[in-house]
Amino acid sequence: MFFIEVDSEIKLALTMPKYAQDIFKLIDSNRDFLSQWFPWVEHVKEVKDTEKFINTRLEHLLNNTALHTTIIYNNKVVGCLDFTVIDDFNKRAGIGYWLDEAHNGKGIMSRAVWKLICIGFEEYKFEKIFIDCEVINCRSCNLAKRLGFTHEGVLRKHYNINGIQKDMNFYGLLREDWDRKMI
Repeated sequence: MFFIEVDSEIKLALTMPKYAQDIFKLIDSNRDFLSQWFPWVEHVKEVKDTEKFINTRLEHLLNNTALHTTIIYNNKVVGCLDFTVIDDFNKRAGIGYWLDEAHNGKGIMSRAVWKLICIGFEEYKFEKIFIDCEVINCRSCNLAKRLGFTHEGVLRKHYNINGIQKDMNFYGLLREDWDRKMI
């Protein structure tokens, strides 16, 4: 089993079918919270949908086009974090994440994302890691800034959330701007 210890409270585990039930329950209990940012929430109606998603992400891992992890905080599944896209040719990756609403504000996501960034630069040898998030998603925008990402612009009407095209902030972190000791 693939586990990466972030710190004494947080682990990242390769998202496997054994986590499907826990992830589904978390999505289901956070449906209103998550659906304001993610269009996929409405398509997750039963555990089988989560299992299908996990199997697809494992196929992407085999093709080295994505890496999906489950965030475990004090031995409890609280969210997911991934390289949503790995572009090996251009040495870059995009990061995506979501967290149980009750666990927001505890620094969990900052620490977990920082660990994934370190893996990206140290293990994958990426030259750039990026995050895009809705302009009005202050928590995500602040996370990117806190972790040293540069705001590179706004992607206008870039992402369809619940039938509405949303503007997305685009943040990038270059290998040469990365400070290993930030967190």
